[in-house]
Amino acid sequence: MEIVSTATEYDQLIARHHAMLLRRQILAPSSQSSPSAGASQAGAPRVGLPYGGAPHDGMPYDGAADQRLILDNLGPVAPFADLIDHLYDSMFRRRPFLRSLFPSSMEFQQAHLERMFTHVIEHLHRTDELADTLARLGRDHRKLGVRPVHYEAFEEALCEALRHRAGSRWTEDLEAAWVRMLRFAVGAMVAGAESALTEPPYWHAVVVGHERRRPDLAVLRVRTGEPYPYRAGQHGTVEHPLLPHSWRQYPMSRVPRADNELEFHVHRTGPGGVGEALVEHTAVGDRLRLGPPRGTPAPEGVGRELQPAAHAPAPWR
Repeated sequence: MEIVSTATEYDQLIARHHAMLLRRQILAPSSQSSPSAGASQAGAPRVGLPYGGAPHDGMPYDGAADQRLILDNLGPVAPFADLIDHLYDSMFRRRPFLRSLFPSSMEFQQAHLERMFTHVIEHLHRTDELADTLARLGRDHRKLGVRPVHYEAFEEALCEALRHRAGSRWTEDLEAAWVRMLRFAVGAMVAGAESALTEPPYWHAVVVGHERRRPDLAVLRVRTGEPYPYRAGQHGTVEHPLLPHSWRQYPMSRVPRADNELEFHVHRTGPGGVGEALVEHTAVGDRLRLGPPRGTPAPEGVGRELQPAAHAPAPWR
């Protein structure tokens, strides 16, 4: 009975999202701005949230004011690691069907969210630049299967976590500042995701070569069915079937060839991660998934052959 109820709740959430998306399309003016310009306008996302409308009542978002309020009251909420622990516990308790969107080990995900909270708060006074960054993140999040309706559950859990951490120092104004910040971020991410609807959220790749250079280093050659839009200077994200929803970033050693083949070097940095799966548990014929390329392309004229990634910084492994 529990499975049926959670599945029904999930279907209702998706139906609400589709209804709001259709309503936006019907009510939108015939001459809209280009998708690339849709992430921000006067510092605020153009796309309203599917669970409450525009986050700022149509007014430009005053991120600096919320930044001051959040920073002035950060003591009872910090450290972020404890806040995030309670946030995920609450979200998975209330909406257990969302657990399948996340990797079995939440350590990397929680560390990533902690860095994102820090980055957003530190840059909240520069909303135009922040909106562009968040739009790129929203585009990349499509590979995780995240839909706009899932952010409703996240906001609900965040509010509960804030009340729990702040205790007697919780105020309505403090919670409202966090919610406005979250809705600003979500609006920019949704805009980024919707501007990339013509691109696949990920690319299927078949391993066509696996060379073990050292016990902890392997060179992988993979071929995608569709052209992979990687350019020199960027890095790709890789998911191994042994670790669903665990994506790691790797710089490629060259841009894709005409036959859609590309190559990257993987250095195993520890036990049990994606690096170990790619180095020790991958063979020719295996299938991987590649997320959209990230990073800024190198200037024109840079050679097609790039420096091997054997000594890439740890976050890229």
